Amino acid sequence: MPVTKPNDFWKLILESGLMTKETCKPLHDQYQQTAQNGDVKALATWLIKGRHLTAYQARVLLAGRPKILTIGEYQVSDRIESGPLQGTLISTHQPTGQPVWLHPIAPEIQEDSLRFPIVQRMCQLRSAAPHPHLIRCFHLREGNKRSHLVTEQLDGNLLAESRPGEGIPIPAPDCARLCRQAALGATQLHGQGMVVGDFSLDQLWLEATGNLKLLHLPVRPVEAIAWSDPSQAARLETLANVAAPELQQPGAAPSKLSDLYALGAIMFDLLTGKPLFQGSLAEKLQQHAGAPVPTPPYIPADLMQILQYLLAKNPAGRYQSAADVAEALRPFVDATQLSPPLAEVPSTLGNYLQHLAAQNAPAPAPQPTTAQPPTAAPFPTAAPVPQPPGAQPPLPQPPMPQPVPPPGMPQPVPPQAAPFPGVPNSSMPQPAVPTATPVGTAQPPIAIAVPVGAPTADGGTGRASMLAERIRKRKRQRKITSIVVLCLMAIATVVGGYYGYGIVFPPDDIANNGTRDPVQPNGNPETKGPSETELNPAPTTPSGPKLVEDDGQTLWASPTSGEAIDLSGLPNDTRLALVVRTGELTATPEGERILRALGPQFAAVRSQLEGDLALEFNALESLTVGLGASTSGGPACIVAKLKETTNLPSLWGNPTPVAGSVPPMYQVNGWTVLPIPGQEDKAFVAGSSAVVQAVATQGVASPQLTRELEQLRRESDNQQTVSLLVDPQFLASNTAQVFPGELSAAATPVQDFLGEGLRGILLSGHMGSDLYLEMRLIGSLSLDPPSLAANMKEKIMGVSRSLEESVMAVNPTSYWRRLATQFPSMVRFAYQNTRSGVEDDQAMINCILPASAGQNLVAASELLLAANMSGAAAPAGDNMPASKKPETIEEKLASTISISFPQNSLEFALRDIGEQAGIPVEINGNDLQLDGITRNKEIKDFHFKDKPVGEILAQLMVRANPEASPGPGTDIQKLIFVIHPTDGPDEAKKLVVTTRKAAEREKYTLPEVFQIK
Repeated sequence: MPVTKPNDFWKLILESGLMTKETCKPLHDQYQQTAQNGDVKALATWLIKGRHLTAYQARVLLAGRPKILTIGEYQVSDRIESGPLQGTLISTHQPTGQPVWLHPIAPEIQEDSLRFPIVQRMCQLRSAAPHPHLIRCFHLREGNKRSHLVTEQLDGNLLAESRPGEGIPIPAPDCARLCRQAALGATQLHGQGMVVGDFSLDQLWLEATGNLKLLHLPVRPVEAIAWSDPSQAARLETLANVAAPELQQPGAAPSKLSDLYALGAIMFDLLTGKPLFQGSLAEKLQQHAGAPVPTPPYIPADLMQILQYLLAKNPAGRYQSAADVAEALRPFVDATQLSPPLAEVPSTLGNYLQHLAAQNAPAPAPQPTTAQPPTAAPFPTAAPVPQPPGAQPPLPQPPMPQPVPPPGMPQPVPPQAAPFPGVPNSSMPQPAVPTATPVGTAQPPIAIAVPVGAPTADGGTGRASMLAERIRKRKRQRKITSIVVLCLMAIATVVGGYYGYGIVFPPDDIANNGTRDPVQPNGNPETKGPSETELNPAPTTPSGPKLVEDDGQTLWASPTSGEAIDLSGLPNDTRLALVVRTGELTATPEGERILRALGPQFAAVRSQLEGDLALEFNALESLTVGLGASTSGGPACIVAKLKETTNLPSLWGNPTPVAGSVPPMYQVNGWTVLPIPGQEDKAFVAGSSAVVQAVATQGVASPQLTRELEQLRRESDNQQTVSLLVDPQFLASNTAQVFPGELSAAATPVQDFLGEGLRGILLSGHMGSDLYLEMRLIGSLSLDPPSLAANMKEKIMGVSRSLEESVMAVNPTSYWRRLATQFPSMVRFAYQNTRSGVEDDQAMINCILPASAGQNLVAASELLLAANMSGAAAPAGDNMPASKKPETIEEKLASTISISFPQNSLEFALRDIGEQAGIPVEINGNDLQLDGITRNKEIKDFHFKDKPVGEILAQLMVRANPEASPGPGTDIQKLIFVIHPTDGPDEAKKLVVTTRKAAEREKYTLPEVFQIK
């Protein structure tokens, strides 16, 4: 109801929460003294001129609607009335002062029980991690009547408003830069299983710094475009400029490939100053479907070739990922413009993110009852670990025979649970578990697109003139970053051996109780027979609380129960944090063996660290290493804590503090070092000058982690020997930083093993009477925790099935060939001692192994990685026989594999089978949708052992068919796969999952298994 009296207007101001009584009273008195009349509009105008109200707030109050100016903790100051952001509320978070935009969810969406959950999931995915080329989403604020997506407020303009003028082209380098940034933003979205959908010039925002962001606002599901809906006329006119031909088909929803077509249309518009096609809406759509792409002579030929690929009428003829587009455009972008500076973030952002994290923090769970760790089975033996750095390299040795019992001793009997040669039955006590962990209820997956990989955030390398400078800047960073990767191998080798990297268990001192066999001058170890004690050890009786019998499924209980790990001192953008209790490692023989097993790379890093900072590794209590965007191009940020107090500046030669630094910082051998205030004699932060200065500015506080990383950190345990907290998307987009130099070969296997959809990983390991390894995972909403845990565990078993071929390809030397031949059995042993489940709503996998397994895991990882990098060619006449590796897609379909999972979606099952067989697989989602088939169809209890890949895929098609099918060669079987193209080169062929109807329309050749008999 409109307001007519000034007193009523003051009451509405108080009711709205815009001002308090204490604020209103002096303003009221001041207005009474200056007012010319009692008109309420004059009062509103006076308050607007004094900047006590905005014009929008005054209009709302005059209309008698004060409640819409306060939405929860957000105070609304204005509303955007036109353009693609129409209806967006310009607001401020009252507790922290953070400026935000509130984007309302339409009532018809919020009231829809099917569509609103999709919006909720998309908002959670988008809020999980920021990206430099996407508008940052903070969270979905849900209300009973109206919900709002909360995002950052952007500075700058729409790209369309920043163009030099109508019809004026943008220079090719600038166009390539802008379109490349748009492609990087789309890559992030596609990797999260979403599509842009309304991809047009209205979706592109140019910040004042020159950085481009996609205005992707997940406030409604991506649905088929209703081209005949008159209520969407303005939107349809915009989309008609960029619409891929396939979107004209009834029921065809936008996909990642239609996004790429739209990007090509945008690129053409920017290069020419006009849309790709002109005319009415119907005429534009007709031209998109059949007219050739214009070829203006002023567009460079190479750039025109990229446009032709983007604007291919057939989706299969386009680039197949946005990452490929970004890579193709990179040569056209000036090296200095690959990564434009990002806009300054408000100073309130840190407090705001902490406020959100505190609101979303789960209630503290009751502490589990402390219990004795379960007894683990003996670890199988293999080959010796490498010599420590500086020692003479071992000479090649012939394979060592298995130990033979002395005369009169009984022959050892292999255990039933894990049959390894040479492991006596009496030394295999049954593992036990102290507590049971309930498995959570599975959630339905979100119906979104197949995820793809993401490119590096900085776009990769620059031009030749910049290369030397970048190499110089990164030399030190590469050395220190190796700590992260090598320690990662120490605690994650159970998952790092995918494709033959990372999991090997050499014995060192398993059979001889921690003492290496002495090496004779000829390089051969002394032959020693096992003693009676070794063959028949006395059975051990576990002490402590009574243990529950192991059921082979329930999660192991952790042997420690400490507080969450402390990451104070790392920068705010930390996305990988490694915490190592170095004091614990160096204080035990097993810990020293682990450090030694890391090999010469770690020895060099350790020497570099000790030399630069004049601090012995043995003097450290703990070492924390952090990586993020701010550490790219420089050293990692490290936080060192000492065992004993010491005068740190004296260690560094009493350098002069950096001028103006408060607290004092020092330059030490290329490092900027900051003794932590309050702990100046026991702890310090070291890194680049910019990073350490930022840490000092934030008060050496805990970093602002993503929501998933913070959730995992709270569930971490600072009593674990090693803890690694990592954002998988950071691994994908920063491989050069995390896997530098020769370690780059490990990047792809690790990423392939982890797969898509993970949002946070916590790896930890504890070295005690047993070796305890634990992995916690948080995935996207399409990956429910129980399925995620089960699938990750099954991947470990899948590693053992592919190791024989991988090891043969490496061609190991005789020095560690015996280790290689036992590789698959050892992985199965680890698998048998691995448990999966759900704890605190997080997928969890943990494993119990003998304590001596730690140094074997690490040494073998280092050996195999080194062999892969060097080729590890064996001497002539000393090669392992290797079978012919399948090369063509037909040969790969005929090769045998094994796969097993309790539950998985069709798309992820296809991905896993394709990766294991080395066959590219593509799902034609539009064809499936027309036949009522979804890529998220759940497949349960799918188990095949040593079967041809083609047979396994055919049975998967049968299980995913919308109707119960008697077999693949029947007309009821709608879902099929084909080889496409059949007449192209082998490297271009792939499997396309489609329908029988679509295959007939496209004239595909059906595999024999699907031909109706």
